[in-house]
Amino acid sequence: MIVCMSRAICVKLYDQIVALRPDWHSPDDNEGTIKIIMTGSAADPQDWQPHIGTRARRDLLAKRVKDPNDPLQLVIVRDMWLTGFDAPSMHTMYIDKPMKGHGLMQAIARVNRVFRDKPAGLVVDYIGVAQRLKEALRDYSAQDQQQAGIDEDQAIA
Repeated sequence: MIVCMSRAICVKLYDQIVALRPDWHSPDDNEGTIKIIMTGSAADPQDWQPHIGTRARRDLLAKRVKDPNDPLQLVIVRDMWLTGFDAPSMHTMYIDKPMKGHGLMQAIARVNRVFRDKPAGLVVDYIGVAQRLKEALRDYSAQDQQQAGIDEDQAIA
């Protein structure tokens, strides 16, 4: 899951990824490796329209992403699926959106589920939410606080 600051960024990022990996795209919601999950309206720009759909579309994509054998492997979101969405097989979240407190904790929980041989998830922080995560963890146990983030050199190794 990639979390972006705006719907416009979601669409631009999707276009850039598909330019590099055209075989990941499919106009059919039943196919494709990458999708954007967002709401919108007919008043939104024309290039956003293929990514805006009904609740039935979002339900179909949710069913697909929850199936670890489905080819849908990458979703781009702004707000949708950051809270109340559970796909235990989801393992990595790339964050490029300021978040804090409960919202940040809920977002990280999207990938931090145990699943088969997956003991936890990976959060890749592009914008600097690590400090906000430590602040949010003040309400949690000492063990949780110690496990919030690792040194960059250790992560690279």
